[in-house]
Amino acid sequence: MSRYLDPTNDVAFKKIFGTDDHKPLLISFLNATLGLTGQEMIQTIEFLQKEQVPQIKDNKLTILDVKCKTGQGTIFIVEIQNKVVPEFIKRTQYYASHCYVNQLNSGSTYLELSPVILLAIVNYTLFPNKTERVVSFHKTLDIESHEHDHQAISYAYIELPKFEKKEDELQTVQDKWIFFLKNWKYSKEIPKSVQEKEIIEAYQAIEQFGWNPFEMDEYVRANLFRTDLYRQQQVSYEEGLEKGKEEGLQEGLEKGLQEGFEKGRLEEKLHLAQQLLTKGFSQQEVSEMTKLKLEEIVKYAEVMNKT
Repeated sequence: MSRYLDPTNDVAFKKIFGTDDHKPLLISFLNATLGLTGQEMIQTIEFLQKEQVPQIKDNKLTILDVKCKTGQGTIFIVEIQNKVVPEFIKRTQYYASHCYVNQLNSGSTYLELSPVILLAIVNYTLFPNKTERVVSFHKTLDIESHEHDHQAISYAYIELPKFEKKEDELQTVQDKWIFFLKNWKYSKEIPKSVQEKEIIEAYQAIEQFGWNPFEMDEYVRANLFRTDLYRQQQVSYEEGLEKGKEEGLQEGLEKGLQEGFEKGRLEEKLHLAQQLLTKGFSQQEVSEMTKLKLEEIVKYAEVMNKT
């Protein structure tokens, strides 16, 4: 069992970066991942009230995980995306634009608009042609002079699968933060090269034995919700297409979607049940948290004891 919880889980991510006590962690993370130096470095931030995310047909959760504003006025949106989402790049442009436009209240002037930087952390390969670039930056530039005249909105993407450095290869603060996000499952202790107090505190924040039952329940629910949404959209969709070839496209697609969704959800619940049982939660508590039947938990616990 992993010592640490998944920092890309919505609840864990907000626990690390979305509280007043952890502002220094978010500042360190943004400065390192965005490569901010000198006068560009963030010194202070304030968390902004969540805005209502514009509704689109396939969006069932809040995409804007952390939203803050620096002393210089720049607004940062930090987003986690764990599963492949069609047209994700267009969606990030949509959210960033919505945030930019939403600043202008009645009677305000355009001079009051603050620049928006969206940082998206994705758990899959988003730009396959950028094979050696874990972090990529995107701005609106003059195509001839490459001058950055349009500074209103810009984007940065971190593709976690492309990060291949081992623990003994970590050199920069950026390396250490990305290693933290990607390798939580395999980390048994804080890497020796990590001396930054903010990153050490981040590891401590996701050490699962420090979470109380309420926090753990919220974490489990977030995992289940994420599984329900994205597994249905991706894995089930592909299985439905395959079955559709044999049974008739429409009928097979609907059946395959449902079967794939239920299978994926059960696997995720059993995995979480194992973590909770190992942590010391009772079978009744695990049943309530995962929504599995008590007899299923009892049977699964017997299997775990035999292995």
